[in-house]
Amino acid sequence: MSDFSLFAVPYAYVDHSSYLADQLFVQNKITMKFKGEMVKDGSSYCIVFCKVLKRDVARFEEALERLKDKMLLLGHKDYPDACGKIAKMIEEGTKARMRK
Repeated sequence: MSDFSLFAVPYAYVDHSSYLADQLFVQNKITMKFKGEMVKDGSSYCIVFCKVLKRDVARFEEALERLKDKMLLLGHKDYPDACGKIAKMIEEGTKARMRK
């Protein structure tokens, strides 16, 4: 996501393969632009890359908090662990690049 913008902030978040976050973003009238996604074979989750207008950042982050609750309510009890594993992989990759 190298395209710089004065008006938007890049984000990546973990969503279910059925895109449960989309409904939350529509309900909260969040303006965003999808930039891509990554999916690991056999996983029910994907990492979604997007840009969110700066004026919508607070609502976007609130929607992500509600996404966590929505996942748990719909029976996706492994969602917090999946997010934690992904965050750990990113952190380890960042540390490895910094050592080079």
